[in-house]
Amino acid sequence: MIWTLKHEVDTLLHVSDFSPLLRYMYSFDTSKNSFAVNPGQPPLARYLSIFPTVGFELTPKTMLRFWDENGMAYNAAGGGWFVPLDAMVTHRLTNNLVLAVGASKQLIQTYPQYNWTAYGKVSFNF
Repeated sequence: MIWTLKHEVDTLLHVSDFSPLLRYMYSFDTSKNSFAVNPGQPPLARYLSIFPTVGFELTPKTMLRFWDENGMAYNAAGGGWFVPLDAMVTHRLTNNLVLAVGASKQLIQTYPQYNWTAYGKVSFNF
């Protein structure tokens, strides 16, 4: 479920949008299959992902966004949280073309994923 709230930037913090996303996945995890316990079926994997995405307008064409690409995750099957600090700078070159660079650093890692990551993207909107 996604809610997007957009309004004119008129606050001291220049918040331009807030679009949180919650995603719960219930599936099979074949990497931890135990034939001794259940030879016909891998164990279930259950994950809760939280993306509290918020954007701040730096200039009319440039935004700073948090938790847009890498959100928080909880492993319900095995227990443990993974909480990164994720930040991305986006710049709109034209009405259709957006460039972005970002990075993430784990803050809480009781459920192992990664320590650092850097990424970039090119978006074409039509």
